[in-house]
Amino acid sequence: MTMGYKDLRHNPAYTKPQLAAGEFLSTMLDLTRPELAEVAAKLDVGDVPGARDAYLDVITSGNNGRYYFDVKDVPKLKAYAASHYSGEEEAQQDIAEADRIVEGDIPLFKGKRVLFRNGSYDWNSWLFDSSQYQLHLTRFVYVKRLSRAYALTGDDKYAKCFNDMISHFIDDNPMPVDGTFRAEHCSWDPLSAGVRMFMLPEAFITFFGSPAFEPEVKLKLIQSFQQHGEYVRKYHASGGNHVCMQLRGLTQTALLLPELKDSAEWLEYAGRKLPGYILENVYPDGVQFEGSPNYHLIVMRELYELVVLYQKLGIDAGEYRETLEKMYVVTMHLLAPDGQLVKFGDTDVQVLSELRNVMSLGAYLYQRGDFKALGHERLPFSLLWRIGPEAAAEYAQLKAAEPAETAACFPAGGYVTSRQGWSPDDMYMAMRAGVGIGGHAHSDALSLVLYAGGRELLADSGMGLFEWNKERKYTVSTRAHNTVVVDGQDQHVRSFHWNTPPTASCRIWDTQFSEVYDYAFASQYGYTRYEDPVVHSRKVLFVKNSYWLIVDLFQAEGQHRYEQYFHLPPGAAAYDSLSGEVISQLEGANLLLKPLLSGLAEDRLTLEQGLIFKQGHYSGNPVMKRSLTLTGSAAIVTLAVPFGTAKPQVSVERLPVRQHGELLSVQEATSLRIVMEDRVDDICLYHKSVDVTSYLDHTGNIISEALLPRKTEPEGIAFAGGSYNRDVIVNRSLKE
Repeated sequence: MTMGYKDLRHNPAYTKPQLAAGEFLSTMLDLTRPELAEVAAKLDVGDVPGARDAYLDVITSGNNGRYYFDVKDVPKLKAYAASHYSGEEEAQQDIAEADRIVEGDIPLFKGKRVLFRNGSYDWNSWLFDSSQYQLHLTRFVYVKRLSRAYALTGDDKYAKCFNDMISHFIDDNPMPVDGTFRAEHCSWDPLSAGVRMFMLPEAFITFFGSPAFEPEVKLKLIQSFQQHGEYVRKYHASGGNHVCMQLRGLTQTALLLPELKDSAEWLEYAGRKLPGYILENVYPDGVQFEGSPNYHLIVMRELYELVVLYQKLGIDAGEYRETLEKMYVVTMHLLAPDGQLVKFGDTDVQVLSELRNVMSLGAYLYQRGDFKALGHERLPFSLLWRIGPEAAAEYAQLKAAEPAETAACFPAGGYVTSRQGWSPDDMYMAMRAGVGIGGHAHSDALSLVLYAGGRELLADSGMGLFEWNKERKYTVSTRAHNTVVVDGQDQHVRSFHWNTPPTASCRIWDTQFSEVYDYAFASQYGYTRYEDPVVHSRKVLFVKNSYWLIVDLFQAEGQHRYEQYFHLPPGAAAYDSLSGEVISQLEGANLLLKPLLSGLAEDRLTLEQGLIFKQGHYSGNPVMKRSLTLTGSAAIVTLAVPFGTAKPQVSVERLPVRQHGELLSVQEATSLRIVMEDRVDDICLYHKSVDVTSYLDHTGNIISEALLPRKTEPEGIAFAGGSYNRDVIVNRSLKE
């Protein structure tokens, strides 16, 4: 059996205890600082408790600007919170959660909790079915509940709970002597250490004036901050979202405790390195590079927390502000009508009020009414702890305004979104068409999700738990997404769980947004690794307030097996073998999937069982799978029609389309008459406007941007009695 931190944490060969108080104060503080003169004087005469108290008095004085608020600001914050927010839902939830935490009932994540009676904390055991729960326990996200309940009620029991809990944790989890455990999921993995560095300061400052926060424990926590800084400075990650969190933590610790000898170097180092890591993480269009809206939000959090802190402390945050605003715009468009982030990559259900808190902060920082429209009408309680009571009036004066844009394309990051409007019942589509970096990205190129009637109608399978088991392997696979598998393999070959190659290369070729329709056209190149390369392109036409037309195109020479997957939400679904239609059977809002069948013997449609992960649980769900074996170039066409409870009557027929008198094949153009209950739409999508195979050179590398093929509008298109010189034709007419 492999031994790890849990087993070796009290072995002096692997970990080291904290220094004695006197040694810490005399060796780790910069006693040349004027404000520490009293500390130095006490140490000179051997009065260690006096030196400790003198240092704590320096922190109490609040003259250095350590945090979003100082110790001296806490009484004002408490009074304002109690008088203005005590009856609000978020504040009451904080009190209720804090009361449970005092009893040892600690919230983790994904709805799971753990109970430690009478202070018998167990920080290092495997909880439930994933190591993620133990990590969340030791990252202390939940201690803000204690500090905010204390501010609302003034009850020192919350400070006492924090005092005892953090003292126990520090004693039971000594710092490793080196990087032995840096790759292990444990209490001292560098990410968890980095997260603690920005999760604990709020409680540290808020409780500082409480008599229940003992001087000995205050100094113990200060020493722990110093150890965390030393450890993270040495063992932080070399990229991804981890290093952003770790260097934010290092920055906050350096600002929180400027008297530490190492703080100046930490601050300089993080200030020098973090901008480069942010540029590495965030594409020029504002999308974080991991292919996961959740991790986009996490890196965005590191930025908005630092921007607000720098603003409070009078530090220039200009290099971060522009990037942050772009990330906010991306987030705005990735918020589905139900208020959740779309679940591409490792993204799960979020707390809706917390997402709205994020947008409220963006509204305040940038004075943008469109951000406020997706936030709260009133400054949320949680933002008091970042921007203070004085921001409430300014926020109240900002008028919310519905975002002007209903569609967006982020070509570098690889998202296209399109919606009818910004109400909860409006139709919405998001498509993933970009490269994902690292283990949080899935094999989901050209996958899309659809919403209407206030719910997700075409679903993503979710993130799964982070154990490398069969369920997790399924959720990251191509077949777990609303896209196409070619010859039974994923779009990209995953190696290790986390240290894995980038996902399939993608290119968004075209988007067209109008009052009548929105259109997106993209390609993915994961299957060009085959001996006979296959380029998969997808066109999605959203005919406003009506349906989505999905056209999958394949460029190849030989024969290939294509398996198209569409994942419906958990619940009942039905398949009509005569019409080939599949419908969900849910309450209130549903989806009709109507494939245009080829009539080939090898064209098979089935309804099978899939797996969807939400909030720590896997559920079965119906999946429409269409399998075809085709030779050469191919086109697969599917109509997706949302409806309420009564299935709509929809018929589709192919129409001829010609160019300069020559009849075009189904691989060259998709030309349809779609008959709805109240109207008739004639649709033509021309497929020869871009040579998608020329994206790669003869060596398999992407050619330079300057040499990429450009779209050319067709000429001489004859369709449905008209002549056209464009590649998207949508003619709508009401039935007589």
